[in-house]
Amino acid sequence: MSNESHIESWTKSPFSPQVQQEAKAVLDRYKKGETNGLEIEAFTVPLEFGTGGMRGRIGNGIGRMNEFTVGKAALGFSRYLVQKSKKPILVIAYDSRRRSREFAEVTAGVAASFGIKVILFSEVAPTPLLSYAVRYYKATGGVVLTASHNPPEYNGFKAYLSKGEQLAPPDDKKIISLIDKVQDWNEIPFLSSKDAKYKKLVQKAGEDCFSSYLKALKKSGIVSSKVTPKERSQTKLVYSPLHGTGGKYMKKLLQDFGYKNVTLVPEQKDPDGEFPTVKFPNPEEPEALEMSRKLSEKIGADAFIATDPDADRLGIGVKNPKGGYALLNGNQIGSILAAYLAEKVGSKPKKGKKPVLVKTVVTTDLQAEIAKKNKIALKNVLTGFKFIAEVMGKLDKSKTQYFLFGGEESYGYLPVDFVRDKDSLSSALLLMEVLSEKKDLLSYMDDVYLKYGLYQESLKSLTLEGLAGKKKIQDSLQSLRNNDLIGKSIGKRKVTGFLDFKNKIAKGSASKSAFSGLPSSDVIQLELEDQAKLTIRPSGTEPKIKIYSSFKSRTSPKTKTEIPKLTESLLEELKETESLFLQLAGLS
Repeated sequence: MSNESHIESWTKSPFSPQVQQEAKAVLDRYKKGETNGLEIEAFTVPLEFGTGGMRGRIGNGIGRMNEFTVGKAALGFSRYLVQKSKKPILVIAYDSRRRSREFAEVTAGVAASFGIKVILFSEVAPTPLLSYAVRYYKATGGVVLTASHNPPEYNGFKAYLSKGEQLAPPDDKKIISLIDKVQDWNEIPFLSSKDAKYKKLVQKAGEDCFSSYLKALKKSGIVSSKVTPKERSQTKLVYSPLHGTGGKYMKKLLQDFGYKNVTLVPEQKDPDGEFPTVKFPNPEEPEALEMSRKLSEKIGADAFIATDPDADRLGIGVKNPKGGYALLNGNQIGSILAAYLAEKVGSKPKKGKKPVLVKTVVTTDLQAEIAKKNKIALKNVLTGFKFIAEVMGKLDKSKTQYFLFGGEESYGYLPVDFVRDKDSLSSALLLMEVLSEKKDLLSYMDDVYLKYGLYQESLKSLTLEGLAGKKKIQDSLQSLRNNDLIGKSIGKRKVTGFLDFKNKIAKGSASKSAFSGLPSSDVIQLELEDQAKLTIRPSGTEPKIKIYSSFKSRTSPKTKTEIPKLTESLLEELKETESLFLQLAGLS
């Protein structure tokens, strides 16, 4: 369809008179030659449904999250479900965002119109619990309405397959094709929650689902035998769900495992899609953790944790020797969890199987060293937790290996095998176990650096919205592909290897084995001297391009006292190199 046709389709039935009027005004401006602006883009640039679902601003038009774009996605997914099973079941969850409950009911109604049994959470629920619920209810698929950590004006639709994992080949292409085939907005079979068919087929998810999750967690083996009930009860923790879904779930979980001294940040404990106390409800942002920090200082907490609105990611601040609190980044949190579990099990077989650690290609290579020195198999995957889940699915069938831990640098981790997405709930429990056993997470992090190598990382995200932004992102990637960088210096280190994950091209010291088992993806990675890497990729969910830097110190610390100075020097080098790389990519 042409841009004009896209706009025209919103000027008639089934849209309300108000929406039709808005579309006619946009059409008039478009015919006069106006092609830029968010309002015109909303009606001309379709909201794409990719392998991670779809996410966008809430509003009218084909490029926004509304009942029709959600209905279209639900329609295509429902057609897939009835093809997949004679008695399909769909589980639906939603977060605290604007219109999330409404979009969940739209999805439930569309599915019910196909005769699909729907299990709908009656209140906001964490994304990892949706992943578990798909498995618990033996469902054919799942959907969660969430835009994760985006600002209030965003929402999203994420679809899951029968094992609780996000869309993966070959099902992803089938589902996307079915959604794309929906061309007439009148096709969408909206069912009201008052409709008899809706009432018959849409059931509420019970509390038994979360109770089952807690039982599975108790059997998971992540609870430390070295920590006494008294030590757990004495650990003082502050928690913030950042106005999202984690509140009651996280507190109940931690209390069930003996962590009775948990205080929720009062201003942020209740679900609120406006996120009134933060600019971004994102645990990666220090500003989002300020209320947690202040409350921790007031009551003398050992640590504070915060989760994003759908509670799949978490950040942590821990008390430092000076009495303040230090924030750990996603690579550090993941490395602490990976090291703790790896050291706990080593390469010892479990029921005849050996452990496997999974990480993404942009996650610190410190975790690769952790796996190597503990004689544990490592699997590198593309960015996106669905690729970790894909490995888990293969390990389910393995007679020689089992899943130990998976993580991403973007504050997402999974230390259990009964969920197939990043999980802040089980990760928080494991972090508390490590804290209660080791007493000082900062000191333990230094132990990890001394044992496996001192690494530091950085992430730079550039927002480039609209068609012009998309072009600039693609131009920057193409310029790097066209430029022979092998042997050239970026800052103080020479480029030794080049990996193009889209075209499966490896140059210099880089090996094509890096592409083994991975689908094509628009990612470029540079290998630099002395175990340093620069990686660049477009975001799959936001109009951003991301640059990841991961550097190992050329000088290995021999004592903990050497670490701060070496870290400062390494971060300065990393920042300088990152700036030069941005210039090289035409993004500065």
